[in-house]
Order: sequence, then structure tokens, then C-alpha cells
Amino acid sequence: MPDRPNCIDGPLFRRLVEAGARCVEANADAINALNVFPVPDGDTGINMSLTLRTAIDERVPASGTVAEISQAIARGALLGARGNSGVILSQFLKGFAGALSHCAECDGSDLRRAFAAAANAGYQAVGKPVEGTMLTVMSAAAEGAQPVEGPPSSVLRAALDAAERALARTPEQLPVLAEAGVVDAGGQGIVAFLAGAVAELEDSEPRLRIDTPARAASAEVVSEAFLAHTADEMYGYCTQFVILGDVLDLDRIRGEVMAIAGSTVVVGDDQVVRVHAHAEDPGPLLSLGLRRGTLDQINIANMDAQHVEFMLRHGYVAGERVEIAVVAVAPGAGLERLFLDQGAAITVPGGQTMNPSAADLADATARANAEHVILLPNNSNVIMAANQAAELAECACVVIPSCSVPEGISALLAFNPELDSKTNATNMTSALGQVRSGEVTTAVRSAIIDGVAIAEGQAVALLDGRLACACETPSEALVGMLTGVGLSNGALVTLYYGASRSAGDAEADAHALRTRWPEVEVEVYEGNQPYYHYLVSVE
Repeated sequence: MPDRPNCIDGPLFRRLVEAGARCVEANADAINALNVFPVPDGDTGINMSLTLRTAIDERVPASGTVAEISQAIARGALLGARGNSGVILSQFLKGFAGALSHCAECDGSDLRRAFAAAANAGYQAVGKPVEGTMLTVMSAAAEGAQPVEGPPSSVLRAALDAAERALARTPEQLPVLAEAGVVDAGGQGIVAFLAGAVAELEDSEPRLRIDTPARAASAEVVSEAFLAHTADEMYGYCTQFVILGDVLDLDRIRGEVMAIAGSTVVVGDDQVVRVHAHAEDPGPLLSLGLRRGTLDQINIANMDAQHVEFMLRHGYVAGERVEIAVVAVAPGAGLERLFLDQGAAITVPGGQTMNPSAADLADATARANAEHVILLPNNSNVIMAANQAAELAECACVVIPSCSVPEGISALLAFNPELDSKTNATNMTSALGQVRSGEVTTAVRSAIIDGVAIAEGQAVALLDGRLACACETPSEALVGMLTGVGLSNGALVTLYYGASRSAGDAEADAHALRTRWPEVEVEVYEGNQPYYHYLVSVE
């Protein structure tokens, strides 16, 4: 067994990244075979391999400090990132380099810190992070590294072991992976990268097994339920480009992109910003980029055409009845999209001041065209109508008593189309208690509630249906409400903005929350809900 260095210098750091890149490239075809999604950036193995190839090109010095070499690698990855997986990988490397920015050499404790920063950077880059993906595997690698006291080899080995365990669990988190019998392709790429680096440090061959059952690429594994779920999805254009400038505002650009597109990944620095987004019209995205700087590496793919081809190839006929479906009440266009993205078959407009009728809900259960329907009212004032709709429904229908949008989303995340309706109802109902719900709105009259005097026009915040505070601005009310929650390290706060709040307002408030609670994750989504500046989820 070769001696294990207690510190990694710059040249060795480069060799570790090169070894990880070689492992990904050697297994690129096997990683590609794990993809089952009809999206243009589906060649995950190739995208990650090409991203890493650019990251370690001739621009990276052969000698230098860990800080210098890691920064050069991160910069190369950012410029050469391809596809969604490549962009997220580039942000992972950027976070890693940021944590090592002071290091001439790095030891085990430096690596632990770098893994944590890298995983956090990956999550920050994605507009709508999804568990069961490469983000989950990166996070697990970081968590696995943290308790290890020892040389870099021990830290890297622990990170790899944790990543492998998380990868094996991804089908439990994403039903479509379980349906296809594969693990997440991007997560497999992360494991391959770490396996290559560990083998280099241990002077051994990478130990990597990739199970790619033939059925992963066959038409027979794509079920009618999955096809029915995706039949009416709006894919639009996958739009990717780089913005070059001198003083680019990354957070502002990210907020602007999220306001007009979906599946957003926006990463970079003050000179180079890489944008990946899905939109029905790529024009506004390109115009946004031109307003901020010079465009480069523009790539636009028509996902609608690819999806139609995918559906036809798998023999799907629109309108066929499915076994189980979810109907969700949503109070805004952004929230409607979010519920559909998370697996709801039908959404019904409604919420505060615009409660849908039992007939509206019963009609939605019929349009779901399913043997069993699960109904999410997502508002305490809609639950009774939902129960009545369940009695009117011509199919088997069960109501999950979600009292808020955050509860409804938490319940929907627990939904698994592979399970029967009774099991789903149990799991989804249990999920209601795993989230706290907040609201920020404007008082329409003066009042005294729970001993608190409220003036008309003040911003008021409610937490789990009870008044939390009354303040002069929505931003202050948001902070006041979350202060009362008692946020713990690792908590997740999700903001759904609507009413008078813009994407820029929401991103500014999210930045303030991250600054005040640096150990808390904050995500932002466009809700478009009326009357409420924010709907807030705390987990």
C-alpha cells in the first residue's frame, strides 16, 4: 500500500481531477444508458465528460497552489459546461474551489469544508432542486466526508462511499427511476468522478459498477401511467448560452431568468454567467442576456418535437385511462406549473377568496381520467367542498386534508404512482405534518388579534394559521415570522412569491434570509398567487 499524503499539493490536485475525468469518460456510454427522460440534454455521461475535459485543458497550469489550480479548473468547467448535468457539475467544482481559495496545499479538514461548499453551490445553482438526482448524491458525499478525521484519502473514500449509498437510493426518491429500473445518471457520473479520484490517491484501479439493464433503453419499460403523466407537458425550447461582461450581477440575472423560464440553472461569476433554461419562446431569454453583456455559446433545442417523437416511439395514445392521478387546487399560474411539474395530473384554480365549488372539483376528478384520484384542496376553506366532490366523483376519490400550498406540495412529494391509492393516501397524509406553513399579506383593515394591534395597510405574517407579526413591509414581516419559527441548521425555507412581489424582490429577500441564517437553505419559486406576497414553507 503506497504512503497516503497528509496534504494534497496543486499538481496532485490536478491529477485527482484528471483521474476523475478519465473515469467518467471511460464510463460515459454506460452513464448515458441510464437516461430515460425525453430531454435534449439527456446524454449525461457525454455532457459531464466534455465538461471535465474542458475543465482540465491547457489553461490549467501544471504547477501552482491548490487555490490557483482549483480556480483554473472551476473556470474551465464553467466555460465548457454542457447540458444540465454539466452546468451543475461546473458549479460543484466552483464551490469546491471557493472553499480552497486560501490553500497552498489542502489537508483532510480543507477537503471536508470544500465538499460542503461544493454541494451547497450545486443546490444554489438550480431553480427547482429535485431530490433523487445528482444534487442528492453530491450532498451525501459532503455529509459522508464531515465526520472523518484523517488524511485526504480517508475523507475522499468516505465521500465516495456515502455517494454510492445515496445513488442506490435515488430510485426510491424519483418514481420514474424505479419505473425504469435505473439509478440517476447524473448521480452515477458524480460517483464515477469520485471513484477515479480515490483510485488515483490510493494508486489503484477505479472500483466502479454501473448496472445498465437493457430494459432501461427499451420502449417496454415506459409505462402508460408515465406517458399519460407527461402527455400534456409543455417542454418548449431548451435554451443555453453564456453571458460575458465586466461586472455581472449573478443573483439578479438568476432571478430574471427564473421569472420567465422553467428548469433554470444559472451559474458563474461577475465576468461569465452560464444560463440553462426551458421556455416556450427563447427570444426573451436571449434579449435578457444581451441587456446584461455579450452572448456566446448559444444552443437552442426544440424539446416539444423530441417529446412528440418520444411519445410516438413508445406507442402512447392520448386519453387512455390511468390507474391513479392527483388533482390539486392551486391559487396562481406559477403554483399550477409547480404542482404539474411535481406530478399532479390536473390543477384547479382556487385558494383564498376564490374557493372552487364541489362541482368544479368533481369535474376535475373526471378530467383526470383515472381509476383512483387523490384530491389536494391546499386550503382549509376548500376541504369541505373537496370531501363533497369525492362523494360526487364517479371514480374512487380520496381527499388529503392539506390546509395550505406548502402542505399540498409536501404531500405531493410523497406521492408514488407505483403504489396503490390507500398506501399513497397514508404516505401523503403523513407528509402534511412535516412542513410548517407561512403567509405574508397586507391587512385590509385595522384590528387587534392575539393582543397584537394591526393597522390597515401593514404587512402581516401568519404561521400555521396564527398571526406571527405585523410590520411595515413584506420583507420585515417575512423575517419576523421566520424569527418566530426558531430555524435550525439545515432547515429549508421555500418562498413562493406573488401579489406585488417581483422576481427581483423575492431574490433580494431570499439573499437577506441567507445572510441572516447562513446555515439555512432558501429556495424561491414564482407562485403568481393574488393577495399574498409570499406563501412560505419551512422544513
